[in-house]
Amino acid sequence: MAKEISIFDLKSYFQGKAEAKKKRDIEDEKIKAMSFLRNKFTSLSDDDIEDIYQESLSALYINIEKGKLKELTCPFSSYFLQICNNQALKLVNKNKGIKTSPIIEDHTITNEYEILEEKVDELFSFCMTTIEEDKKVRLQLLVNNIIASMTDTCKNILHGYYWNDFTTSTIAYMYNFTSADSVKTQKYKCINKFREKFIDLKKKNKIYE
Repeated sequence: MAKEISIFDLKSYFQGKAEAKKKRDIEDEKIKAMSFLRNKFTSLSDDDIEDIYQESLSALYINIEKGKLKELTCPFSSYFLQICNNQALKLVNKNKGIKTSPIIEDHTITNEYEILEEKVDELFSFCMTTIEEDKKVRLQLLVNNIIASMTDTCKNILHGYYWNDFTTSTIAYMYNFTSADSVKTQKYKCINKFREKFIDLKKKNKIYE
């Protein structure tokens, strides 16, 4: 089971006041982040990866200190790995001489995740046949609320696949699944749970009809 890390835990960690177990949990995220970066960005050196991790940690601290991150509605790993991914993309683009902005500016990352347009339609398609434009915002809020109520496993898979655009192989590597096929099987189960919750909440909340 994924370890729960809260904003309070992170603030305590940066202030040097975190309890021993929470400190270990947070520091364990470095191992996961470094492994993820080595696996995805094979052209980067160990020194580059260490720098990316430190920059990502700094971005996380700034987000919390400036009040841009007040609450985590997704697993901490998903949130932090997205920061690491953006920092790595910036370095890769810099090395290639490409002057582009990262997908999400790390210093302005908030907890308002935006699902990729082509994938949100795919996710909604499990529940309905058509979506009117004036309902999409309300439906996205409903999606966020549903996923926030699901198990950590489903949160990790759905956030990783639909928000971060990670492949099932990457998700398997990040969260210690035996294979990409295992992720696909669990993803199917999570989607079924999502569909059930969606239908139930949609019936109870006429605003979404």
